Amino acid sequence: MNKQQSYLNWYISASVLMPLLVLVLTAGGASPLETQNARLGPYQLLLSYYSLPRVGQSLNMTIGAANGAELQFSQATLVPAPGTDGNILRVQLTPDSDTPGLYDVAVTPPVRGNWYLHLTVSGSSGAVTGNIPMIVQGPPAMPTWLGWSIGLLPLPFLIAFIYMQIVARNRRKETVKRAV
Repeated sequence: MNKQQSYLNWYISASVLMPLLVLVLTAGGASPLETQNARLGPYQLLLSYYSLPRVGQSLNMTIGAANGAELQFSQATLVPAPGTDGNILRVQLTPDSDTPGLYDVAVTPPVRGNWYLHLTVSGSSGAVTGNIPMIVQGPPAMPTWLGWSIGLLPLPFLIAFIYMQIVARNRRKETVKRAV
């Protein structure tokens, strides 16, 4: 087996392994970690948390009607509950690009404790303003970037090991071919 065919085998192996690696690394976040039902006036809401509310981390959640009704959300803020030492934060609500009727919630809580998601909901029964309680947890014990770095540390060594095994196998095949 010549060097060109060796590289061809390596490229074929890499082209098979890379989509699998991408699939594994992007599989998280496909379904919510936690859901919460809330009621504001006549409206039943469903909050889907794709990341738990934590200090210093962007909150990844969606909000929508639990029964499929068409609702509009506006004037959203994150208000500290009594006993939580924090300031009122503006919450960005944007329509979800994948699912009509859902809104993506973007805010980064700065302080641990009890908070209220204060917002106005408009629908067929009129506009209602209210609070949805949420608990913001402390920062994780290990930063996310450090956890991913530690978890992926063996990957380059594994790829190098597989590549060396392929090269060694191809050399053995060449040696056998020359001997015959």
